[in-house]
Amino acid sequence: MDKSNGYELIRSGKINEALVAFEDSFRRFLDKDSECGIKVLKYLLPKMKRIKDLKDPYKIADAIISEWPKVLSNINLNGCSENLELIEAVKHYLFFTALKYYTQIINNINQDDVLVVRDTELMLKISRCYRELKVEDKAIEVLEEVRLYNPTDSVVLSILGDLYFQVGDIDRAKLFFREAFFWDPQRIELQDIKCPIIKALTKTVRANGYRNEEVNEWIPIYGAIENVFDVRRELSKEEVDIIVRKIQMLENDFLKHREWRNITEPRLINSYIWLIDYYYLQLGDYELARSVGAILQKFSPNIYNKLKLGGYKWL
Repeated sequence: MDKSNGYELIRSGKINEALVAFEDSFRRFLDKDSECGIKVLKYLLPKMKRIKDLKDPYKIADAIISEWPKVLSNINLNGCSENLELIEAVKHYLFFTALKYYTQIINNINQDDVLVVRDTELMLKISRCYRELKVEDKAIEVLEEVRLYNPTDSVVLSILGDLYFQVGDIDRAKLFFREAFFWDPQRIELQDIKCPIIKALTKTVRANGYRNEEVNEWIPIYGAIENVFDVRRELSKEEVDIIVRKIQMLENDFLKHREWRNITEPRLINSYIWLIDYYYLQLGDYELARSVGAILQKFSPNIYNKLKLGGYKWL
């Protein structure tokens, strides 16, 4: 056997056989890649054995996922970071194995017919496995199921936005990002988002002086200013009522709690923008749209002017 077989054996879960393959290759060629394979697998094998002794499939899968960054550290420590084939093979093995355990949980629930699977955290973990395995269509399928019963979960929406961008559906990606940054921006992990649109907006927001938790809040506003969040869906009357109530609550909080203004200010501005969009683009009621625009102008003339120079020339 040789090291090429070793990578394939890792991917297929036969890591004991893979170790033998690398040892055989190293005896013959004394090559760095085989040495790396031996070191990494000797580190991984006892850990996987200990993890599988946990018995509970949920705990096993979680432990496997948590092992991935440790394996990467071990790879770097052993000077093997240039061996991309090894890294990808080990990554595939870990996430594919974790996926099997997570799926086992779902199958057990379905077989028992006790309840409909509505464990968002579990589904997010399954979708992550599919993403890491580069099976984006399955990751999307899982999260779209979650979105059916949790349509305002910003984590789910932001990951869907990232996935749709990856598969080339740019409009749908923009739509989901716009929604994600409306409902609960603080739950979105910016460092996990790969989409260059969001990375560029993050850079723009930081360039305008915003830091830490403020960045998430200002991204949708600069998305509107730069006409990046230019894909919208029709809102129901119930959703518009929620936006109006949200505005009323935020206006009250802005006046009463000065210490929260770095958060309430951008959330209030974004809510005004959503209401303006609804009146202007969905209802075609320009006067109502401009009346909200006038409130925004008084509240934040700087942002109002930026919007007017950007994608909101009609304000």
